[in-house]
Amino acid sequence: MKIALLGGTGRTGQQVLRLALDHGHSVQVLARTPARLTPATGLTAIRGDVSNRADVAEVVSGVDVVLSALGPVRGGSPTVMQDAAAHLVSVMPAAGVSRLVTLTGAGVEHAGDQPGPVDRLFRGILRLTQGAVLADATRHVDLIRESPLQWTVVRAPMLKDGPAGPVVSGPVGRVGTQVTRASVAAFMLAAAEDGTFIREAPAVSQAPGSRRP
Repeated sequence: MKIALLGGTGRTGQQVLRLALDHGHSVQVLARTPARLTPATGLTAIRGDVSNRADVAEVVSGVDVVLSALGPVRGGSPTVMQDAAAHLVSVMPAAGVSRLVTLTGAGVEHAGDQPGPVDRLFRGILRLTQGAVLADATRHVDLIRESPLQWTVVRAPMLKDGPAGPVVSGPVGRVGTQVTRASVAAFMLAAAEDGTFIREAPAVSQAPGSRRP
């Protein structure tokens, strides 16, 4: 499978990239600084920025699926996620690519959520302390949900370092509060490989009883 990856130099994106290459896929990564990527068989680094429509069009050309692990970057654009989403929903159909798996935070609401007191508390804290980030992430998801793409939005709670392990998925309120980046990467790649969770936005967390992050 040929994959286009956004956010491939970030902490979660690096996990997605490593796993995809281990699975034998070829990966095109859009990166402002390609030197941050370790050369590897199957990896093509494309210099560019997700804020540039032409760069996004270049990285999705000729691929089977797009994976995005984009997130806010200190000192970066406050609309990085929605800008990337706007470009993706524009250029992917023109490139003949329909499958998109994108990552966001569990603070982004979706139909069917059943938030408990802890979930509502976390969302309230996010609105107060990271309101711009939450607004950007929400707009990014809105644009994707409104598109004709075969999308999957993976919503993660607190991300931790650590090995991949079993996860649970479902609406907010039915999952836990933390998950490893490696576990999220594995979930995203499996959704791309298996064609699961199409037009769904599962929240994911580490499964009870699995090794703690």
